[in-house]
Formats: sequence, C-alpha cells, structure tokens
Amino acid sequence: MNRRTKQIGVFLALAAIVAFAGWTPISKWLRVQAVSNSLHGRTKSLVEKNPQLQPAWAIAMQDDVLTLPEATVIVEAAGEKVEPEK
Repeated sequence: MNRRTKQIGVFLALAAIVAFAGWTPISKWLRVQAVSNSLHGRTKSLVEKNPQLQPAWAIAMQDDVLTLPEATVIVEAAGEKVEPEK
C-alpha cells in the first residue's frame, strides 16, 4: 500500500465516523415528538365533549402518540386555537 492509498482510506474512515456520529441527532430531530401532557389532556377532553371528533382521535392515536399536527387538527375542529408549546 502506498501513502496515497492510506490517506484515502483514513479520509473515508473519518467520513464514515462523522456520518454515524451525526445521524443520532438528526434521527432524534426527525422522530415523531409527542405533545405535552397538558395539550394531550386538553385534546382528550375536547374529544369527550364533542363526539364528532372521535374518528379523528382514533386515527391520531393509532400509533399511541399524539403529535402536534394531529392535536392541532382536533383542537381547531372543536373551534379552539392551539397555543405554541414552550
């Protein structure tokens, strides 16, 4: 192996390490995030008060995680507004 081949191998190995190390934060950012407990409870109470929202609730809870877009659809269908979470 000559020196040039070793340099290319080291560069590729470092690039692979950086790619794997960077994937974890990216995958956490891409993963579905559940809403806060307060918004979950508020949405659930709105569904209990408005039975016509039950189908939307059932679809949203198929994966057992209520996300912000799902909660927004349900809350706005009930005629209320979702405040941004901090």
